[in-house]
Amino acid sequence: MSRPCAHSPVIEMDGVVKAFDYTPVLRGIDLRVRRGAAIALLGANGSGKTTLLRLIATLTRPTRGVVSLFGAPAVPAPQLRRRIGLLPHESLLYESLTVEENLRFFAGLYGLPPRHAGDVLARAGLAGLAGRRARVLSRGQRQQVNLARALLHGPELLILDEPYTGLDVGACERLTASLREGTAGERTIIFTSHDLAEVRALATGVAVLLDGRLTEVMEPDRLDEARLAAWFHEGRR
Repeated sequence: MSRPCAHSPVIEMDGVVKAFDYTPVLRGIDLRVRRGAAIALLGANGSGKTTLLRLIATLTRPTRGVVSLFGAPAVPAPQLRRRIGLLPHESLLYESLTVEENLRFFAGLYGLPPRHAGDVLARAGLAGLAGRRARVLSRGQRQQVNLARALLHGPELLILDEPYTGLDVGACERLTASLREGTAGERTIIFTSHDLAEVRALATGVAVLLDGRLTEVMEPDRLDEARLAAWFHEGRR
């Protein structure tokens, strides 16, 4: 699969509808995300944010419409998934393995040498967790390790569902710095968040989902607490 040119959208969604048991969750989504952008996806619980991320991650397929990544149809092919890093809501770590064993396992799936796991942990400031089993990690530690796993193979597209959940202030700042560095190298990010400071720190653009519809696309500096409260708690503007 060829790399997109600098001006080609990495993510394209045209008339995307997703329904479960004939109940629509996404209702005609049109979205373009350029290479190197960091898009915050906002909306009330149940508005379809996670479903939209799963479509982009090729974990599910649209009921109608077209999803394209890097200029080609989004299909669950290994060569495409190698270009994607995913942080879902649920942990993907194996509880009985140590942190380093988990990352070595995932490194192997991407054809990377085992030592790469240790290098990634060191860069993330997580070397002290390498020998701990995943089941004993705190919520914040687990989130940091899952983020390291998502970044393990240097993905071009990073899909993050609430990446700051469970992180302390220092970890949030390190994550933002790492993600900013990635977008400077033209990595594309789409993420969900409920926090205005997180969105303003990272996002280059904001897309708002309400009741399965993409209602607004805006600059982060147009956000304010009142609008966020309406979107997240009431599901309306």
